[in-house]
Amino acid sequence: MGSSHSRTACQAKGLLERLSLRLSLAPVICGSMLFWATAPAIAGHSSECPVSEDIVIAAEDSFFPYSGFYQGELRGFAVDLINAAFNAEQCSVILNVMPYNRCVRKVAQGRQLACFTTTGSDENRRNYIFHQTPLFFERVLVYSHPENTAEFDPDFFKNKTFSVVRGYTYTDAFDADETIAKVEVDSDLQTLALTAKGRTDYAIVYEKVAAFHISNSQYLVSPAPIARHELARLGLFVSFSKKMPERSKAVAAVLDRGLNAIHKDGTYGEIEANWDEWLQHGLKEGRPAPHWESGQNAK
Repeated sequence: MGSSHSRTACQAKGLLERLSLRLSLAPVICGSMLFWATAPAIAGHSSECPVSEDIVIAAEDSFFPYSGFYQGELRGFAVDLINAAFNAEQCSVILNVMPYNRCVRKVAQGRQLACFTTTGSDENRRNYIFHQTPLFFERVLVYSHPENTAEFDPDFFKNKTFSVVRGYTYTDAFDADETIAKVEVDSDLQTLALTAKGRTDYAIVYEKVAAFHISNSQYLVSPAPIARHELARLGLFVSFSKKMPERSKAVAAVLDRGLNAIHKDGTYGEIEANWDEWLQHGLKEGRPAPHWESGQNAK
């Protein structure tokens, strides 16, 4: 990148350092939660499960409301879908919680069977095995400071700055374009905070993730960024390791059958409706995040 991009990165680093000071307790708290949350989160188990041994999958820790910590517990729309889908096939699933970069790296190395949530980009499909039915579809939006009312022009990719999460994939074209000035940070909260403070021109964020952070972290994300452009609508998946192809393909097939089952019996729709309602109303009202459990509907 040119010198102007470097200056932008330095300014962003300064803001991140200030944000880190304001969140100085988070590493200690998250450290204990991570240790606690790696204990098994098990859906109903039965000898009828079509694959042997417990299914162990890595879940990312900071992609809430899809997968992440909320009020000290692992919660998320994707977490509920995975538990419900495997439960529909009479299988247990153990979720190991970790940062996304570590999650996909361990899968690539064959040290974890699978990781969620991952886009079905060309690069990811070269590196991992995928199931057929996406966990869900979501829009990836381009957010700007509210005072920036300009209609988004694709030419902005040539001369504006964009905050993104390190290690995330967005679209093949965006990811591969090294001429785009990308400021990489560790979380979607930081991407939005940088844009809210005017340190980057735009933030690239999944729609419901942005909605959560804008509502839940007003002290950091203020003024609230505004969605200006849809970058893509993507399917999100569990990525499986190519280092253990037989096991990966077998478990991916079980997941596909389970997802199809919960779509047909209405469980998927109930889980989705619960999360949509919570994001619109329950979050502001201080209600606990939804949590699907075997034998009952999402609550």
